[in-house]
Amino acid sequence: MKSLTDGRSTRWQQHRDLRRRELLRAVRHVVDVHGDELSMEQISEHSGTTKSVLYRYFTDRAGLQAAMGEWAMDVISKSLDDATAASAQEALTEMTRAFVALAAESPNIYRFCDTAVNRFAPTETGGFFNSIAGLLADRLELEGSQGQLWAAGAIGFVRAATENWLADPGHPDEFATAISQWLWASLPAKLGVDE
Repeated sequence: MKSLTDGRSTRWQQHRDLRRRELLRAVRHVVDVHGDELSMEQISEHSGTTKSVLYRYFTDRAGLQAAMGEWAMDVISKSLDDATAASAQEALTEMTRAFVALAAESPNIYRFCDTAVNRFAPTETGGFFNSIAGLLADRLELEGSQGQLWAAGAIGFVRAATENWLADPGHPDEFATAISQWLWASLPAKLGVDE
């Protein structure tokens, strides 16, 4: 016989998960409209909630940024899953397009994810850029330390190029295609990526 407590607990967890998603959606809108350097107080004010609620669901600003980074990773990953890339080179191009599209469509959200807390540091687990580098290595089937090193360098390159491009953006698809071609040309054959 199933306990009533288990049912209530499950419903309550579903409610918390739904509320967290709603808050994250509201915060994305606030950051998109008002900028990436908002304090938690400003975020709570613009989103129509209290700081205590934000802290309850995200612990602190770093937790909120990490949740936003997870959302961005899901967006990038889903666009890769939706793409029918026939080759590793096409997979690289699609991933670069997804990354650039996020930055082009929502530069404040992109910058909110790109913080000191979520910086690209090999000793940290998780984080927005570490996650993207891992996804890139996985999609290109790069193995070993050299493959991970190339993926980290590729993300650093895309990140720096995108920051410069955002200062005077042109067509995102052309930009993404160009930098993915440069990256592909830099990929050593010995890493074993099949074209």
